[in-house]
Amino acid sequence: MARRDPAQPTLVDDPDAGRRRRYCRRCGRELTEPASRLAGYGPACDPARRPGAAGQHHVDQDPIPGT
Repeated sequence: MARRDPAQPTLVDDPDAGRRRRYCRRCGRELTEPASRLAGYGPACDPARRPGAAGQHHVDQDPIPGT
């Protein structure tokens, strides 16, 4: 197993160095779930899980009388 460079910080849990605290990029809360720790966002802040704005759509309408 290759050893990591001690000058390079770990991004996920490293058994040799112990658990490194990770915080949400958006709200700053500490992340505890492994998937959240890898993504860097908490469940409520993750852009991949949040719905986007509704796309524009055309609505059929009758013409206004007198125009």
